[in-house]
Amino acid sequence: MKRSLIYGMSLFALTGCDFLGDSKAKIEQQYLANNQELEQVIADIREHGLAAMSQSAEAGTMASCVVKQLNADPMGSMIEVEGALQDSANLADLMDTITGLADQELSMESLPNLLQAGADTMSYLKTLLANYELAELQQQAQTLLEQGQSKSEDIGSHLRGLVEQCQ
Repeated sequence: MKRSLIYGMSLFALTGCDFLGDSKAKIEQQYLANNQELEQVIADIREHGLAAMSQSAEAGTMASCVVKQLNADPMGSMIEVEGALQDSANLADLMDTITGLADQELSMESLPNLLQAGADTMSYLKTLLANYELAELQQQAQTLLEQGQSKSEDIGSHLRGLVEQCQ
């Protein structure tokens, strides 16, 4: 009886996470559908990567502007994660997670804390760590917080603010 109850709760929790992730992606698709050119730029960035788009985007285009804005921000590479433009997670919390990772070594004891961080957080960290060393990322995040740019801002608002400067 207990085993089936635990199994049912686990299944509900996992499907709930998938539902929330899917809804974030669908809301993002609706947002991007209002601007076809921006939608194509984001799709290209996700397909080819921000670094590749930096080299191939023609000067004076929306793609060039978006890539420039994202490259100038330490959190800009998070755009590569689907649904990021509509993520309501607090940017300061993500930065706290980054700081926490920098302060601890990966071990069996720290694994539960990483799992608790959530799939989206881990996707963002993976994306950011592809571009920065952990210590460098921690410094970049700290600089953003010191500037007061993102203490209460959510991830989606932050990224939308960057790309909407090009519209």
